Amino acid sequence: MLLTETFANQWFSVSFFWRDGLLVQTELSPDILPATPPKSAYGRELERLVAGYDRLTRDMWPELPLDTRSLTPFALNVLRRLRQDTPRGSWTTYGRLAAACGSPRAARAVGSVMARNPWALICPCHRVLAGDGGIGGFGPGTALKRTLLTLEKAWPEQKPE
Repeated sequence: MLLTETFANQWFSVSFFWRDGLLVQTELSPDILPATPPKSAYGRELERLVAGYDRLTRDMWPELPLDTRSLTPFALNVLRRLRQDTPRGSWTTYGRLAAACGSPRAARAVGSVMARNPWALICPCHRVLAGDGGIGGFGPGTALKRTLLTLEKAWPEQKPE
């Protein structure tokens, strides 16, 4: 059975989808959806973190049990590197993330992983920018991507290398 909980703040809402105690996916939306009561073992903490997202000074997500069964080894490596190497207040490019994963010519493949990232916010795909200084894509919209980067004080003052 799928367990869903939704939390919101003044900038976005995020729904968490759980199955058998594993986080299957998150859905981030610029629309402020009605919040639900916390239902999962992590619900109260997630609710608090989403509500105070603008006041966080570092990534504080708990070590969530992620359902990784549908990911390829490449995608899993990219998402792990992203979480490890791109903390709150920073950003990277598709090319730099590809290089960090040992595949310097795989920027487009990294972009595909970001587009299919099942755990928006938890695996912060919004912190990945285009190599030419552009914002790149973002499923919930580039306006929300800019907002998240601004809240995290990560919006680059100059173009990426």
